[in-house]
Amino acid sequence: MNLTNKNNFPEALVKAIANDSYSKGDAHYSITQLLKPPRQARLAEIHKDELTEDVEDRLWALYGQIVHSILERANEKDLVEKRYFAEFDGIRISGAIDSLVLKDGVLSDWKFSTAWSFKQSEPKADWIAQLNMQAELLRQNGIEVERLQIIGLIRDWQIRDAKNNPDSYPQSQVVIQNIPMWSQEQTQSFIKMRIALHEASKAELPECSTEERWAKPDVWAVMRGARAIPGGIQYSKKVAEELLSKTAGARIEFRSGESTNCELYCRVADYCDQFKKMKGDL
Repeated sequence: MNLTNKNNFPEALVKAIANDSYSKGDAHYSITQLLKPPRQARLAEIHKDELTEDVEDRLWALYGQIVHSILERANEKDLVEKRYFAEFDGIRISGAIDSLVLKDGVLSDWKFSTAWSFKQSEPKADWIAQLNMQAELLRQNGIEVERLQIIGLIRDWQIRDAKNNPDSYPQSQVVIQNIPMWSQEQTQSFIKMRIALHEASKAELPECSTEERWAKPDVWAVMRGARAIPGGIQYSKKVAEELLSKTAGARIEFRSGESTNCELYCRVADYCDQFKKMKGDL
């Protein structure tokens, strides 16, 4: 991985990001890897020596490591700084316990995240899977877990938004979110399924799904001038054409749905023929 500094950030910040000591250890996969789209993870492995990432794009990882320091200062060191391993179907996986605390059977994962992450009615699917997988790793190492929760430190919390949106916006800078706990059978089946997907990607690259691409659907906008008419954004071309026939002086504008993950966040997008075909470059 080659690190750039396009915005000329301070040298101390660059060094802090460059000196990330993360390693999956003696394992085929880490939990983090297994939760990534198989195509994305495989392309990252194939092109690891060619990949370039900017310091700014790595800030999120540095923020996450701040939690580690918080737990050290709190003297919560039972799980912190440890990596656990377990084997499933002959494949060894690992998980770094750098932001987890286990007390009275409750496994808490501390997240330094955004308000948006906690505005949803349900916990993020990746967080549910991640915590259940971590709990299974602990189980495999003789440590029992009875309940799961996320402790969120919201880095962009705004008091005005909290006052104006009491039903949908986090009401505090610290949020505790309970995570549904899967059965051991369900968790092990999920882990084995993710392993199988990633192993299969070594032989043939799968396409990323709409969910993995964070894809928005294509829409047809019925426009008058520069604006869509009321109710003019339609997911069906047929419905949009029917609306157009009833609206004098209007026109239809097709808007291709953006794959947000591919466009903004995927670091291997430049090596992905699926993404290039979507853009019309292939």
